[in-house]
Amino acid sequence: MPVSANHPTVAVLLGGINSEREVSMQSGRRVMDTLSGLGYGTVPVVYEGDILALVEILRDYDLVFNMLHGGEGEDGTIQTALDQAGISYTGSQSRASRLAMDKHASKEVMVSANIPTATWVRLELEEEREFLKYQDYQPLSDFLTEHSFPVVVKPNGEGSTVGLTIVENASELGEALLVAREFGSQVLVEAYIPGREITVTILNGRPLPIVEIVPKHKSYDYECKYTDGMSAYHVPAELPLDITVAIQDAARRLYEALGCRHYSRVDFRLRSDGEFFCLELNTLPGMTSHSLTPMAAKAVGIGFDALIELIVKLALQDVVD
Repeated sequence: MPVSANHPTVAVLLGGINSEREVSMQSGRRVMDTLSGLGYGTVPVVYEGDILALVEILRDYDLVFNMLHGGEGEDGTIQTALDQAGISYTGSQSRASRLAMDKHASKEVMVSANIPTATWVRLELEEEREFLKYQDYQPLSDFLTEHSFPVVVKPNGEGSTVGLTIVENASELGEALLVAREFGSQVLVEAYIPGREITVTILNGRPLPIVEIVPKHKSYDYECKYTDGMSAYHVPAELPLDITVAIQDAARRLYEALGCRHYSRVDFRLRSDGEFFCLELNTLPGMTSHSLTPMAAKAVGIGFDALIELIVKLALQDVVD
């Protein structure tokens, strides 16, 4: 389809220098192909770590469709640089991105907003103490006195369950801490919530139908997220209406409390007794063929093309406003 004079030129930002690079590449290519098919002028811009060079390239385009998952693309760093340069982009701005990527900070927002979340402790695993037995590290020892195994150990600033371990007993804890420590000195240990894996996409401030994920592993880990046949999905999730409404409302309130815009996805665990707990908010959900946000949109008649164009239009409307 030829490029329409009425369509802006969009730079699709993808790549990155973190553990989610390949997912970003998949999402970005799919978005780029979709926008090209809709008549937009598109160009892929692969981020390799030089923000100043990136900003100079992006100045030439009407809009940036940000598909940089994790790291600088999602923690507010890129957003700050784009804001300072006056470059328009899709997705949440710097403050919301920074808060959402920082799991400890976002969980504090959940508590302030009366959104249930698993109890947790944030650890600073400095060089000199990271190999100590957990009994010698008081914050962790105190947490484990109050909470029995299993517990979840994960980096404080990563997505896609990278570096996450479900720890079944004390003998596994040291290794799990070291795995999480590879992605930064701040590590979260939180109570494990048994139950169903569910997620809510917020699109333009409104919740879409809940998606339930049934992974083949104990958790919805990286392999289950991105490998064919490793998870089943139910859209909309089969839940009582009152629980559906409560979870969607919690997702919307967190989206607003963090100051998100355009779209985000909020992940939960739902126990068998009907109690739910918020895990985290993802400001830049994936757009691959396995991704959950397109599934939720499709359930209300918004196909992938329409979803991508709506996100573009929301971003351009912010420019006008």
